[in-house]
Formats: sequence, structure tokens, C-alpha cells
Amino acid sequence: MVPRAGDQVRAWGRLVTEGRETWFEPPLAVPLIMIHPKPVRRPRSEAVPVTGGDFDAVADRYELDGEVEGWATVTGTWTGHLLRVEQQTAGRPSVPDRSPKWQVPPCPPPPGGWPQGVPSGRRGWSGNLDFDPGDLQETGAAVTVVTFRPGDGQAVLVVAAADPAAVEARLRPQLGSRLCVVPSRWTKSELDAVRGHLHDRFWDWRLYSLRVDTLDDAQARVRAQLTMVTPKIADWAASLPPGILTLDSWLLPVRAASQGT
Repeated sequence: MVPRAGDQVRAWGRLVTEGRETWFEPPLAVPLIMIHPKPVRRPRSEAVPVTGGDFDAVADRYELDGEVEGWATVTGTWTGHLLRVEQQTAGRPSVPDRSPKWQVPPCPPPPGGWPQGVPSGRRGWSGNLDFDPGDLQETGAAVTVVTFRPGDGQAVLVVAAADPAAVEARLRPQLGSRLCVVPSRWTKSELDAVRGHLHDRFWDWRLYSLRVDTLDDAQARVRAQLTMVTPKIADWAASLPPGILTLDSWLLPVRAASQGT
């Protein structure tokens, strides 16, 4: 995932001019600007300098006061400090949806299958479960807590627990067979340590998103989106337990993209 000098790289993002320079940056969330005419937004710190960008081959081209911006998929050579554009299209590449679905609980269903409807005392199907987790998450006994929906009218609370006994004692009387408890691969402190390390280096490592996700097996992972993975970042990530961290690199070598990295 580390772009080396001379590697061919590919990404979709915003091309923008600033004076005599051209920059290319990831698709970043920006606040709505209620100004007319809207200024061309300056490149942010996540941007990389480029040469050879074609502003006649961009989508949503916008120009004001000599500054220009637009969106494109760019392929080119990374020199170590800038991107030399070799191919460019205005189309955005399709990206498979890898977001968790939270449908099939990671526990075997109880005899007769997962219950239908909601607990007694409620009328109709609200789609949600009523429960009081207490301090399970604050103490770290419960690492992730997610409602899975295996079928219409079904809801199952799935908990990845560092202390399964404490979770069972608190939630089983409330939810009965609508509860699925699995051991967590990580403790809350381990996840906090990884996230904290990245948070402290957010700007130096050119991150633009950092969060903790819950996957379809109910396990947590730290996910960071960043401009590119450097050798230093890669060495640190390789020292972590496998699966605790996912790095989404925006400027990705073509060799890595072709392997589905």
C-alpha cells in the first residue's frame, strides 16, 4: 500500500488550482458555503501537488477569479513528492459496498429461530429493543453493542464482550433469546490505544477520518482514512494484532488496487 517513487497510482478526487500550482485531494466532507458567487475552495493539507492535470476533462468544473476546480479519476506516476498525471477521466469509479449489514447474528439461533415481534408490554412492532445496558460499555465489559435484524420483525442484540459473564448477567434477564453474546477479540483499552495513537498523529500522518467500526461478526476495528500510507505508518500498523486496524489509503499504488487491497 506504500507508494514508492516511480509507482503508478490511481485515485478519484478533486483537482484544484491555487495560483500557478495544481493540487489533487481526496473527497473530503466540507461545510456548505452560503456565499454567492461561491469561491473555489483552497486545497487542504491532505492534497498532493500534480502536474499534467486537464481541467477540460473533469466533472462539475467550476471557475472563479482565475481559480478552477473539478472532479476526476487520475492515474499517473508518483515521484515521491508529486503526481504526474498520465490518464484522466471525469467518471467516478464504482466501489463495492463493504459496509456491514448486521443481518445474521454470529450466534446459532435458539430452538424455533429468532423471536418475532417485541417483548410483551409493547403493542405492534417498533423495530427496536428496549433494554438498559447499565455501565457495561463504560467499564469495557461490552466492547460493541449492535442490533442485528435477521428477518422481518426480528431484532437481536449482539454484544462482543470482554466480560461475557457480566453482559449475560445484565442483559439476558431483559432480552432473553433476543440476545447474542460473543467474546470480543479486543479490549476497550486496546482499541483506545490504537485510536489514540492515530489521533495524536492525525495531521502529521494526513488522516481525514478516524472511527471505530463494528463488523458483521460484531467485532470492533479501528478504521482510518488517510492520503497515503508511508513506510513509517506501515511499520507501525504491522506491529499491531491482525484485524484491529484497517487503513484506507486514498492514493493507492495500482499494483495494490489490482490485488483488492
